Amino acid sequence: MKKVIIMLFILLSITGVSGIVYYNYKQDLKTKIEIKNKEEKQKELERIAQEEKEKKELEQKQKYENCKKSPYQMPTLEEEFNNVFDKYKNEHLALYFTDVKNEYSFKYNSKKSYYSGCVVKLFAIIYLIEQAREGKIDLHDTYTYLPQDRHAYSDLTDKHPYYDKIPITTLIEYMLLVSDNSAYMIVIRNVGAQTINNYFYEKYNVVLHFTNTHPFEAGYNAELGNKSLELLYNTLQVDDEYTKLVKDSMLVAEENALNFDDIKILHKYGELAPYHNDIGIYDGEYPYLVTILSLYANDDYITKMSKVSKDMYLVYKKNIDSKETYCYNLAYNE
Repeated sequence: MKKVIIMLFILLSITGVSGIVYYNYKQDLKTKIEIKNKEEKQKELERIAQEEKEKKELEQKQKYENCKKSPYQMPTLEEEFNNVFDKYKNEHLALYFTDVKNEYSFKYNSKKSYYSGCVVKLFAIIYLIEQAREGKIDLHDTYTYLPQDRHAYSDLTDKHPYYDKIPITTLIEYMLLVSDNSAYMIVIRNVGAQTINNYFYEKYNVVLHFTNTHPFEAGYNAELGNKSLELLYNTLQVDDEYTKLVKDSMLVAEENALNFDDIKILHKYGELAPYHNDIGIYDGEYPYLVTILSLYANDDYITKMSKVSKDMYLVYKKNIDSKETYCYNLAYNE
């Protein structure tokens, strides 16, 4: 009997201890599960918060980028361009400035007639490239250099004998790099001045007065200059060898009066004293077109026209900086 009691006591003791151990185990397990659940919940909350943060940052960035892609004009833009034009009202200039992406243009004396000189060659070059892209001509074909094509102000005459067959791409390069008149006359003779006139009138409603013997414009004006740059800019949006040829040539072409400081303009100049004209494209994030027609040929036209070019650029740049601030505040400070 005594043994039974002892055994029962031992059994009850073991059971009690086991119960306590089991209870403690259950409590520990419950605590661990609660801690784990709390940690997982915290991690989930942190993940959700991070996702919301990243989503907001992405939305802000997208809003910022969309704003930058949208046209913008600071409130004082027109006034500041007019202030620039007023500075040169006694300088016998015609000016035209177009910011392509921000969709504004400001002009001065834009319909006043000037002699074009060689800036008008851009129309012939646009014609050749558009015809090539339509498969109507091959710019790697050649035109023959004839005695009747010889013209003053020509490097081609020093490098090619009569009856030499010259690739059309090379003629374009001559026309852009050194404004070569003999190269231009070869193109005009083979294409036909009236063909170019008809092409631009029928396709773009642009009136030109080319003739085979005198393919220049006596009634050239800044609006015509801007139109040629607008058409050329559109032509250069195709990434091919012709775009590369034109950009490379215009960037290093001689007598660039549009460049200043570290700003480089793709340009084409034209001159017949007293007229000196320079027109070009700034090929940056916010491209612009600039036309300057002048009577500076007998003066220091590079210095004078560069100053005009810079003055217009500074107003353009002020608008870009204003746009940057506006877009940043719109996206990040609302």
